[in-house]
Amino acid sequence: MPICTVKSAAVDEQRNEKHGTIIRSQMVGLDLGNGFELPFRVGLGQRPPYQPGSYDIDPKSFALSPYGDLTLKRYVDLIPLQAKAAPVAQKS
Repeated sequence: MPICTVKSAAVDEQRNEKHGTIIRSQMVGLDLGNGFELPFRVGLGQRPPYQPGSYDIDPKSFALSPYGDLTLKRYVDLIPLQAKAAPVAQKS
């Protein structure tokens, strides 16, 4: 399972001069299991930055292109790995 690692809550802001808007993003490392991280940018829009930690990509962030290719949507949502843990079975 690929793991996304957020090392810093720093946000990059770039001004789009044409539209007068600010594009906010955050750098994340994607570990595909080979020990190397592939850096990629996560668009934040108006959302707060992700805190440092390990995340998975929310399945809702995936889409299909008109040609049937798997793609990521413009705004990728990350899920903290702790939140995905299976519930603990209660003792009877």
